[in-house]
Amino acid sequence: MQRSALGLASFFAFYCPAIAGPDKSSAPATDVYNKAVRLYEKGRWNAAKEYFHQYLAEYSDTPLYVTCLYYLAYCYQQLKDPQEAASLYHKVIDGARGGDAFWAEMAEKRLQELN
Repeated sequence: MQRSALGLASFFAFYCPAIAGPDKSSAPATDVYNKAVRLYEKGRWNAAKEYFHQYLAEYSDTPLYVTCLYYLAYCYQQLKDPQEAASLYHKVIDGARGGDAFWAEMAEKRLQELN
């Protein structure tokens, strides 16, 4: 299960237009997001968690907000904090609209794992 989550991070880090675009105004957001994803992919949950928190605090109006919430929730799940993970998965479900519906489905699956 962990391997598929890491694969998703790699996929979205590489293919997501929000981080691949040439818009220099988003460079700081891109840097924080990319650092978080690299740490996530290495299984460095505590460090990744800190960067995801930073991203969510500073860039709440970006298209990657729900994605980061999901990744942050998974970090907490891996760190054996099921209450915080569940709380964040519920935020993913509540915040997912349109193209983010994928993340809502993933969050629902993770919630089932926690129960």
